[in-house]
Amino acid sequence: MNKIIFVPYITPNPQSSERTPKLIHILSGWTEILPVSTDELDNRVYDQNYNKFQRYGLFILSELKTFFNILKIGRKNRDSIIFAEGSYYAFAGAMASKILQIPSVWDNHGNIKDFGAAVGKSNAFIKSNLMMEKIVARAASKIIVVSEKDEDVYKKSGFDRSKFIVIPTCADLSMVTITPKSEAKSKLGIPANKKVILFFGSLNYYPNEDAVRYLIDNAIPDLRKLIPDATLYVAGSGTIENTDDAVMLGYVPDIFLWISAADVCVAPLWKGVGILTKVIDVLSVGCPIVVSSLAVDGIPELVDGKNCLIGTKDNFHEKIAQILCNPELGNTLGNEGRKLILDKYSWEAVAPKLKSCLEAL
Repeated sequence: MNKIIFVPYITPNPQSSERTPKLIHILSGWTEILPVSTDELDNRVYDQNYNKFQRYGLFILSELKTFFNILKIGRKNRDSIIFAEGSYYAFAGAMASKILQIPSVWDNHGNIKDFGAAVGKSNAFIKSNLMMEKIVARAASKIIVVSEKDEDVYKKSGFDRSKFIVIPTCADLSMVTITPKSEAKSKLGIPANKKVILFFGSLNYYPNEDAVRYLIDNAIPDLRKLIPDATLYVAGSGTIENTDDAVMLGYVPDIFLWISAADVCVAPLWKGVGILTKVIDVLSVGCPIVVSSLAVDGIPELVDGKNCLIGTKDNFHEKIAQILCNPELGNTLGNEGRKLILDKYSWEAVAPKLKSCLEAL
């Protein structure tokens, strides 16, 4: 396989479930990675302490810097492939690839239409980004999307169908540790009979913050009317106000131990795009999970009552109670969820497809 110019490069972490560090780890096992790293300029683009006009200017400078860095590396490595994460880095990568006459791959984490709507972006923002993405798509050799839904959205927007390949965010089963529930609770100092409900994810990401706020304000109070001793644990960086109805764990070094200890995990996300990594992590351990319909957009094989329970804002607490009151149901959902990961959402199953795609460029 040709060398890969990877942008933006971060330190590969085989234990991380996040897409970018995991991809770098996998790709580095196949070929040499030529890194294009980010710096303080990139961070300032998204720093809300700057007004939007300043950030637009910084964005242009950042794009130019990335473009010239890719050119510099590419001129010394003409037998390489540019692999860019997200549309902004892919724009710089695609322009550089045309000058260098080498292939470029755009790894898209979620379609701009749904993302823009989820975070409240204006129509002007969505349309302008869609125009830029069409330029990237015309220049790119291959476009990777994480779900069939994202592929359909782009195809309906007039993108070249032949360039798309679906490579979902997956679990690395070699890194997933499963601990018996009683042992996990003992290690964490949790009483064996305590009903543990787990949510995890960075609270610096608005959809996660919104989900925790919903749990604390709505779902958990309603659940405690049915199961008074149910306890919500929240793992992840960031803070949120008024958390008396939850145990805030902050960052935890071993999320799989906490998933193993949970009687049920929850993902009531109502906004966002792509595949929810937290759902992949939970299913890989074989823990039962209650999700919103958003999770099904990224993982269409999720079926209520088969490998998960799917709740609405009105009945989410009832879905949690079903699992807490029926451990046999929880075991069935967990086993079926892990089977789904083994068959379709593990890097062991999916990575060969990605490797074949890159080798064909």
